[in-house]
Amino acid sequence: MDNVTHAALGITAGIIVHRRGSSLPAAALAGLLAAEAPDLDVFIRQSGDPLVAFRWHRHFTHSFVFMPVWALLSAWITSLFFRRSHIVGWRALFLPGLAGALTHLLCDGCTSYGTMLLWPFNETRYAWDCLPIIDLLATLPLLVLAILAWRRQSVRLASYGLLWFGAYALLGVWQHARAEQSLRTWLAQKNIEPERLAVKPTISNLIVWRAVWLHDGRWQVAALRNVPFTDTRLVIGESRAAWTAFSAGNPPPNSEGAHVVADFSRFTGGWNSYEVLPGTISVGDIRFAMLPTSSEPLWSVRCAPGGSLADTTLIMDRGLKEGDWGRLGTLLLGSDPRFIVIK
Repeated sequence: MDNVTHAALGITAGIIVHRRGSSLPAAALAGLLAAEAPDLDVFIRQSGDPLVAFRWHRHFTHSFVFMPVWALLSAWITSLFFRRSHIVGWRALFLPGLAGALTHLLCDGCTSYGTMLLWPFNETRYAWDCLPIIDLLATLPLLVLAILAWRRQSVRLASYGLLWFGAYALLGVWQHARAEQSLRTWLAQKNIEPERLAVKPTISNLIVWRAVWLHDGRWQVAALRNVPFTDTRLVIGESRAAWTAFSAGNPPPNSEGAHVVADFSRFTGGWNSYEVLPGTISVGDIRFAMLPTSSEPLWSVRCAPGGSLADTTLIMDRGLKEGDWGRLGTLLLGSDPRFIVIK
């Protein structure tokens, strides 16, 4: 999730587990630092490798086995910061640091990007799809309670903050399950047997969900409006061809371009869309788009037939077209005339 949410979770966790009689502000700081530390992977860079950010983000830095490293570093840095005003050693801050690091891993696991929690035992990217990357309703109450808990040195307020976030995440789990079950019901009514299916949250809400499924070689996307205790409603969105190793225009086997596409496919888990463009092909990650009804991927790889690295480009498309905010608003409010009620 966003770094503000991680910071607030780290503060609350650090305060809750701090050792009685030790410095509560120091525990809060240790939790905060450890909760932010896993995202230091954004500084991993390598020239000539267009996918390095995808390969290393939420990789080993976000694993359970790496948590003690972040806990130790945050405890040591915090003990140096407080050495003049408090008698607090790194040992007393290790547990708050460990708790802060744990909140980061679990929080990221709640989103859709995928987190290598069990590295090095496996490189599966776990994604529970129950929270969006940014959600103000989840973050703002948590942030307010975290700040108040630090200022007032209150374990009770910190506990309320963590309980709020946990309850919101459980609501996301329930909403996700409802949305997926409704989609499967609708597909069964249409005699569609999807080869793959996913339901993912959209920005800053647990009402509208992005649905993606594969059928007859094409990805279909849709928006699901899932208001608690009401019937789920669906808007069919765009579709796009699925990429395969035999798609026309693929770079030659064993070329640099082919290696990039294979690497990209490992990151996406095979959720690859395919589009032919003038002089090139585009292999995209169909799981993510700016609008729930759009098949235009947030990131894709474009390869020219030559297959050289110079002919291979990573495209990041986070631009909004005119009217996109209004389209998202009609989905959230339920006023889009294309809605179909799923019974």
